[in-house]
Amino acid sequence: MRHWLTLLALMVPWAWTLHAAEECVIEPVTRSTRDPGAWIDQDNWLAPENLRIGLQSFGRFMPSLKIRATETAQMLRPASRQLELDKLKARDPLDQQPRDVGFLLATRLYADGLLVLRDGKVASERYWNGLVAQDQRLLLGGTRPILSLMGAMAVAQGKLSPDRSIIRYIPALSGQTGLRKLSIRRLLEGESSFDWSSNDVSDWLAAGGWNTGNTAGGIRAWLNQPGRWDRDFSPNPQLGEVGPDSDLLVWALAEAYRVPLTRTFCQELFEKLRPESAALWLSDSQGTELSAGLALSLRDFARLGQLLIDARNSNRRHKVPNWFIETLTASAGLRIANSPDLAGLRKGSEYRYGFVHLGGAPNRIAILGPYGNSLYVDFDRRLVIAIFAAYPRKHSAGMRATLEQVWDMLGSATQPSGKR
Repeated sequence: MRHWLTLLALMVPWAWTLHAAEECVIEPVTRSTRDPGAWIDQDNWLAPENLRIGLQSFGRFMPSLKIRATETAQMLRPASRQLELDKLKARDPLDQQPRDVGFLLATRLYADGLLVLRDGKVASERYWNGLVAQDQRLLLGGTRPILSLMGAMAVAQGKLSPDRSIIRYIPALSGQTGLRKLSIRRLLEGESSFDWSSNDVSDWLAAGGWNTGNTAGGIRAWLNQPGRWDRDFSPNPQLGEVGPDSDLLVWALAEAYRVPLTRTFCQELFEKLRPESAALWLSDSQGTELSAGLALSLRDFARLGQLLIDARNSNRRHKVPNWFIETLTASAGLRIANSPDLAGLRKGSEYRYGFVHLGGAPNRIAILGPYGNSLYVDFDRRLVIAIFAAYPRKHSAGMRATLEQVWDMLGSATQPSGKR
């Protein structure tokens, strides 16, 4: 009897470890064989006229990894007072005429979905053009700040040192002397990038499988081609965009945690959201996750903003480091003008770790993905606004100005009378 009790005592911790290791389920999803139609192909599926199909039907064009957190989903509850979008008036920044928020969303931003959370409860939720709550939308460049967040978490856990060179963490790149000047800090901040030609970018996209071309070796073979990083930093980097540098961050995170990026994302971040739907992450032909490849449902995208609010307001130790949130929200001081990358937003707005610190009222940040896909977080009001859209340009001043008008009006409308 004592022998069996001893054996059971030894087995219980082992069983618990096995259970913990299975909390996140990662499953490869092969490229769909469904015909996308005669007019949509591998080279135009993300063209402006095809966005609504491309951003939601990415599985037709690229393989992906499905990420399921086995924790019980925490369903979002409705707020006691629901916003009436068609009765909220704002000023249209394009012609300065008064318009309702519903009009600005549907007509100016080409919105497909809106979710407003106030104190973690749904104050408004609306979908257009066939999008439903369970649909995952490809974030593209909106993935970049999430990678920086994961990098900050790795720094807080001692897995990455911000002042060390990237090649310290990726032994396969030790022969790339051009990377010795690229520190982890510089990579996380995302305020500089190497100077890539249009041909370089086209080749990089093909290596990831985004368009046609040589995809046999995958993204990491492309990153490690001899002399790939023997170049200077760009004098005018395109802030808020993903590029080859972002795939280095994906590689560094995988090496730091010694598991694929999707498993780290699920265990360190995604399962903490208590998500309702699976996430998907696009991969190259070798199964390596791509830096612009995350797809989330609108509800789970909004949960990410709520997680940041809860992390800042919690007295308990949180995986999201407090210094990271304080860096995002700290006052920008007096600014003469925004950079051209953020024209249309209030003075004082600037990129920080891929997020946008918003000028004007304090403690507001945003993820500005391409085509109007965005996540707005107001820490003081405990407000999150998630938008999926198909605006026919990646970025524009008019789009950003319209987003700011929508954020302002929805933020004001969620406040009790007398506090607006």
